[in-house]
Amino acid sequence: MNTRSLLSTTDQVADAWAGGGLGILEGLVAEFVSGTDQSEDAPTAVARREEVADRVVTVLGARAWHALPEASHGRARRAARRAVAYSLAVDVASAGGPTGARSDCWVLTVHALELLTVAAHFDAVTDRTRELLGPAPEGRLLAAWQMVNDGLAVVATTRHEWVGANPATVAAAGWVLVDRMSRLLIAAALIAQANSTVLTAPTVELLVNAARRYAWNHVRGHAPEAATATHVHRSADLVRAFATRGILP
Repeated sequence: MNTRSLLSTTDQVADAWAGGGLGILEGLVAEFVSGTDQSEDAPTAVARREEVADRVVTVLGARAWHALPEASHGRARRAARRAVAYSLAVDVASAGGPTGARSDCWVLTVHALELLTVAAHFDAVTDRTRELLGPAPEGRLLAAWQMVNDGLAVVATTRHEWVGANPATVAAAGWVLVDRMSRLLIAAALIAQANSTVLTAPTVELLVNAARRYAWNHVRGHAPEAATATHVHRSADLVRAFATRGILP
């Protein structure tokens, strides 16, 4: 396969997830919801309902992102589209979606890294996140806002590891950055939606809950660290050793 055809195939995978990923995720989560007893208070029912609620929140986040005009993302449009396509594929795979979703995640990781390792694109994504985040809100939404604001500060601490790096090397842990950047964007979009003045109070309350849960689940944690060439070699050594009888215990 030549470089031109490879690029075309990669773009097609990204376009497929960017355009159709939300619909697939909605269908899967609807199946989870329909099979969940919403009134049972037994421990197992409560545990299942909690997982389903987390999946509902991923749908609400993706909806909030897709509700924004693509042109509104400005300089971040291309990198954001690729990163969000990745997170949709991950959420679909986690929900038991099509078998190809998991392998598409690897393709989408590299596709997004091609841009996120470029300073202009990396900064455009963080700038767009901050733009969507806006000033600190009042009330319970502030907790979600703070988590995303802190998440932006954390990502900035390892920016130097990603910008200018060889995508073939940092691809080893590239999903960590791609996932975090996409989740920051989506969480900020959900916060912006929850901060709306045109929605009814009950709807806003549900969106505030969703924004807090989405941020808690996806944007906290350690800074996304880039892999080194040494790490890549050690990973290859482990795989080769496992494939060879008599080396590992």
